[in-house]
Amino acid sequence: MTRILFRAMLFLVWTSVVPAADKFHPGCDVPFTSIKTADLEVDKECSIDGGSNEAAKQMESKAKNNFCVTDAPRPITYSMFTKLENKTTDAIRQDVKNGRDVLKNLVDGAGEGTLVQFVAFILDAHGSNIKKGELVNCKIKGEESNDIHIELVKSKNEDDACNSVTAEMSPHLRPESWSDLPTLVINRPVRVTGPLFFDGSHRPCSGDKRPSPNRISVWEIHPVYQFEVCKNKSLSGCKVNNNAVWIPLDKWHSHTDGEPDNN
Repeated sequence: MTRILFRAMLFLVWTSVVPAADKFHPGCDVPFTSIKTADLEVDKECSIDGGSNEAAKQMESKAKNNFCVTDAPRPITYSMFTKLENKTTDAIRQDVKNGRDVLKNLVDGAGEGTLVQFVAFILDAHGSNIKKGELVNCKIKGEESNDIHIELVKSKNEDDACNSVTAEMSPHLRPESWSDLPTLVINRPVRVTGPLFFDGSHRPCSGDKRPSPNRISVWEIHPVYQFEVCKNKSLSGCKVNNNAVWIPLDKWHSHTDGEPDNN
């Protein structure tokens, strides 16, 4: 009995000093490896398959957790999101349940998994499903364990979320500086890099219908690989392919260089 008790005590001591192994394994180094955050609850408790035993939902979660696209990012415009939306028929929505390859190469060679770069203004950024948690994040509650939902619009004067497109910052390994995004005021263009993802669980705004979340297309950039802020304030001064004008979010602190405030 004494020996059994001693072993039990050793086990308790060992488990108290050895950190729990992460359950989340993306299958590659994430694009933001140099600034990633370690020891997050969502990484310890939730795998790349998310929180469902259904094959279709597991495939969806893997697409949402795809950090491993290594192609050169393709610059895209706002119209691409609406073109993809129009191309995704009800028949394709049904076929997706059996496999997501039907979402590839839908418009001009672009589709789910295509790595893209998009320049826009931020309408809003907030923690998504923080009270209930989201299935892809194993229904873990709280801001730290859920996506940051970003509404992106063509003009800084746009105020209707139904005219926005969506980017999602995954909570997995998310840099601390990215988690601050909902608290920041960024009145200048941003450049978002990541793979296209089709969110078939939702519908876009159409006519008087305003499904939640409001947006023009359920095609998203998900997950975000890189998020950058422009040195300048106008779209004309923030070309998607001019790397010299873009500052990574983790290095941006109310940058004042570039164009004056009246631009």
